[in-house]
Amino acid sequence: MWRWLAVLALIGSAHLGWEITDSWEPVALGAPKARAARSSKRKSGTTRRRPRHRRLKALRSVKPMPALAEAPFDAEVPLLPLIEEAKSALEKESVSYFSGTVRRPESREVKLALANLKTGEIRIVSGMESNRTFKLENPEIEYRVDWWNGFNSSITILKPENTAVVAVLYALDPKHEKELGQDAIIYSPYSSALLQPELIAAGSEYLLDKISQARSELEAVESRAFPKLSLGHVPALSDEDYRNIILVEHMDPGRFRSITAGGILLSPQQERDVLRLAERILVIIGANQEDAYRFTGSYAGARGLTQFTLVGMKVVWNNYPGAKVSRDFLEATSDHVSAIKAQICLLDHDLAELSQDYPDLVASGSGKYAAGASYNGGPSRVRYGLQNFGVDWLHPVVRLADLAAKKPLDRKERLEYAWLLRNKAHETFIYLNKLHTIERLNERFLDGSGRPAPETPVTKDSNIR
Repeated sequence: MWRWLAVLALIGSAHLGWEITDSWEPVALGAPKARAARSSKRKSGTTRRRPRHRRLKALRSVKPMPALAEAPFDAEVPLLPLIEEAKSALEKESVSYFSGTVRRPESREVKLALANLKTGEIRIVSGMESNRTFKLENPEIEYRVDWWNGFNSSITILKPENTAVVAVLYALDPKHEKELGQDAIIYSPYSSALLQPELIAAGSEYLLDKISQARSELEAVESRAFPKLSLGHVPALSDEDYRNIILVEHMDPGRFRSITAGGILLSPQQERDVLRLAERILVIIGANQEDAYRFTGSYAGARGLTQFTLVGMKVVWNNYPGAKVSRDFLEATSDHVSAIKAQICLLDHDLAELSQDYPDLVASGSGKYAAGASYNGGPSRVRYGLQNFGVDWLHPVVRLADLAAKKPLDRKERLEYAWLLRNKAHETFIYLNKLHTIERLNERFLDGSGRPAPETPVTKDSNIR
């Protein structure tokens, strides 16, 4: 959720070490920083550039995410117990962080749990990260770093075959060690080898389970959008709607727009590419469960599974005290049930506020889109659209096409068309197109249908080698 005022207010990127990429995708804590240019002496009287501007310029060189590919092979062993076993093995290992000096950059040990997805054999290998590069110490293993992003890096194992990184042990620097109360992070990063039906289905099931739990805990809290109704039974949004909003929050808008090219009807390949964007998120959630996105944030200061900012959280604290969302921001956004409760509350608040601008919003069936867009980018643009153009624009790509085909346009339609055309690349409009696209494709991928998970029984013997 992109609440711009949070950039200044939030403990944000400086607090947790979040970074920015060209794709504007949430990036893991501890991702290597881009090197700043060498400073020169400033001439007297010159104005010092603001730190945020300097930071944005320095980070433009960060390597963007690679294209998402299909899984190179099918897993033949159950992955959830395999990943759990790998993480348990990493808990017995240790890694260290080494501070940088004038002559030597900072570095850290990273240990990878590699698993053969055909046999279930697991092995632990060591590597070093330094100066935005990573090197394994075992020369027998051939690998490719597709995207280095700290503990959430995408690494492809070329040899041995049928092998994937199923978990990493990543050393933290002293600052983050103090803040998080731990000296390392164990996490399952995404790679194409993990794009397996079992993990996709596990991610969707996990989200729906936590959403159901969150709604149950909000039974005693009254909705502002639907007075006298419980927040646990708000009719405008279903469990699947809350899940879709979470997925859309983590889908890179630039990548989505490049795939769809602003089209209404997508080709089979375009649909497949959009599915991979969503499946990638479900794989991360399925593999990491309660730790998924726990340590990550965006350039706008939004963090955690539901991409909350401090500004949005204050709205929840002030208007929904009965929700009992922790007043510790880090805790509230790290716990998934707490974060989803906050999401439900904020969507309800935004829907209530926007309904004052457009009283027929809920009856139109577009309430969830307006609330979602407000949740993502703030209410001002949504409010302007509702007050001036009604609800049809809430599906921007369709409305833009309809207006382009209609002749003649009346004055109001001309203003709406110009507004949509001018803002078609804006985050709010791309967000709405993402949400509609995910809804259309919903039944075809979010449950992992068509690609059943393997049913090979788990051996009682350890797979660790």
